[in-house]
This record gives sequence, C-alpha cells and structure tokens, in this order.
Amino acid sequence: MAWMRPPPHGTQLRPWVPDLIFVPISRAVERVGVFFYNRVLNKTEIGLFDKRWNKNVHGPYCHWRYYGKLDTKFLDVKLGDLPAWMARREKTPSAFYNEFMRNIWRVHNLYYSGPVYANTVKTIFRFVFAYSFLNWLVKSHRYLDFQKTMYHW
Repeated sequence: MAWMRPPPHGTQLRPWVPDLIFVPISRAVERVGVFFYNRVLNKTEIGLFDKRWNKNVHGPYCHWRYYGKLDTKFLDVKLGDLPAWMARREKTPSAFYNEFMRNIWRVHNLYYSGPVYANTVKTIFRFVFAYSFLNWLVKSHRYLDFQKTMYHW
C-alpha cells in the first residue's frame, strides 16, 4: 500500500495551519484548561469520595452506598410526616447528582459486573440480543398492517 509508506528522507511535512497561528492558539487553550482546573474544578468535590465515609468504620468504599445519617424510608413515611421528611432532604444539584450516580453504580454492581458477566462471549451475545429485541420492539408497528391472505393477488 503506497499510501502507508513513510515519506522519503528530507521531505518537509508542513501542517495545513501555519505554526505561527496553531502553536499560540493551542498554548492558550492549554492555559485556559489549566486555569479552569486549578480555579474551578479543584475547588469542587467532583470525583472525590464522600466526606462522611470513614475507612475504619465503613471498610472499603462502595460507590452505591449512602454514607449519611439514615432516615425513614419514603414508603414508611406517614402522610402527616411528609412535609417534615421533605424538609430534611438535601435539595442541592450536587445531592441530586450524587443520588443519580449512586443508583448508576448500584445497577452496575447488580447487573453488569460479577461472575454473571465473567464470560465475554456471553456478555456480547446478551447485548446483541438486547439490541435486536429493542429494535424489533421499535419497528414492530410496521408489521401491524401486514395481513396474511390465502391468495396473493
């Protein structure tokens, strides 16, 4: 394949954007990224363990476990206690994000990891079957009008 061969010795490969423009722009983008990480992301709790987790008390960190103070479950709350129960909930965007990620990890732990998914071939076929079934479900309305008849004219 001729297009895979390296160019002859001494050939100067020039980028389609001159270096006088490309290098300063790329350095500026890199500096903005470093500034954003140091001044914004570094001051948040994104990607860190829960503050309430204690290795000596809880053992290894579980992403799907809530490490806060336990409260009454929603289904056990009486109708009169519902406003007080709602008032005790944390309603910040980070609390919603943390709850969402806990549920993602819980589902991952229950259904997508462990000895059930140890065999790669089985896992691939399960996803192929799920994809095929979902496509059949989405496209099945096309065949509702199809009617088998005795004569085809």
